[in-house]
Amino acid sequence: MDDDYRDIPRNPVGYAILSLFCGVIGTVIVFRFSELSVASVVLGAVGMVIGGFAISLANHFPTKDRLQYIWLAGTGIMASVICFMFGFVNWLG
Repeated sequence: MDDDYRDIPRNPVGYAILSLFCGVIGTVIVFRFSELSVASVVLGAVGMVIGGFAISLANHFPTKDRLQYIWLAGTGIMASVICFMFGFVNWLG
């Protein structure tokens, strides 16, 4: 079975930064503008999906910077989870 990740390695930094951006913006929205908590839930969900994809790409990245990319994507996922949870709680009640 051929591994597609080895042929054309994509750089996971852009995806990891996008995930972190979604999480941070969503967290700001949920704490500043509580009436827009649905947007925070959506941004959190998008950030988690993109962060998971970034971790998958970083895990197959061939250089030694792989661990830094995994940490960056993990930080984006954590920020997105926080924004999703607080947004969901705000939205429900």
